[in-house]
Amino acid sequence: MTRTSPGTERAPRIGAVVVLYRPPGEVLRNIDSYLPQVDVLFAVDNSDRPDEDRIGPLRRRGNVVYLWNGMNVGLAKALNIGAARAMEHGCQFLLMMDQDSVASSNLVSEFIAYCSGHPLKDIGLLAPWHAYRNYDRPPEGSNVREIEMTITSGTMLNLDAYRAAGPFMDELFIDYVDFEYCLRLRTLGFRIIQLSDAVLDHALGNTVARNFLFRRVAVYNHEPVRVYYRFRNRLRVAWLYCRRYPGWSMRELVLLANEVVKILCFEERKAAKCRMAFRGIVDFILNRSGKYGGGA
Repeated sequence: MTRTSPGTERAPRIGAVVVLYRPPGEVLRNIDSYLPQVDVLFAVDNSDRPDEDRIGPLRRRGNVVYLWNGMNVGLAKALNIGAARAMEHGCQFLLMMDQDSVASSNLVSEFIAYCSGHPLKDIGLLAPWHAYRNYDRPPEGSNVREIEMTITSGTMLNLDAYRAAGPFMDELFIDYVDFEYCLRLRTLGFRIIQLSDAVLDHALGNTVARNFLFRRVAVYNHEPVRVYYRFRNRLRVAWLYCRRYPGWSMRELVLLANEVVKILCFEERKAAKCRMAFRGIVDFILNRSGKYGGGA
């Protein structure tokens, strides 16, 4: 596969990782939106068994390495597997994608164009503008801006920064894996840069917009087990970084309380979600981590 990089003789080698879990029917279309933009894609499958209707055609793509874990090992470990394989393949950057994300045709070229004019030693993550299908919001500020943190999907990780910061936290399993890593990169002096001309079409779970006290709020409608991870991991990450980022940690505690209110006011299965939120709080206090006993 041949790629070109604006303003450079030789394009940096770009790897990508997509984490699969019981992939939806449109997963091949989603992958094809960015596959021509990278040198090699590592498809890390956390499903209990491969879906051959989707995996068969995926394996036949020329620059795809399919890796089945045999079980759900969590988002963090799957990303670490992809990063390790990308470094083995001599990649300088790793594009990280969710299975339901669609990339604009200029996503990687926008990232590389930015890198060509800025010192790589300062760059930790390059982030797109996330255009959520189920939660509209206009772009903020200029095309290029430094941000505090971003979700994983659509971001391009500088693998030199990954070597310096270390792997994603396996023990978080899912939720707040991305925010913890952003905080860790920033603590080490790396920057997180968002380019709004690079666009990722992404579904933010089952999120819907609701009006609450004259404000428009996002209601997530997560499954109860995801509520568990969000509460447990949010508290853990806030605790880990409360000294370095006290303002951020305090905001997260306020958002935690807001999430309880939104569950009670707008969501179904309120009792089950509140029970799982409580279990998440208890497991944070008891320093329990990893996969929830009954979780997917």
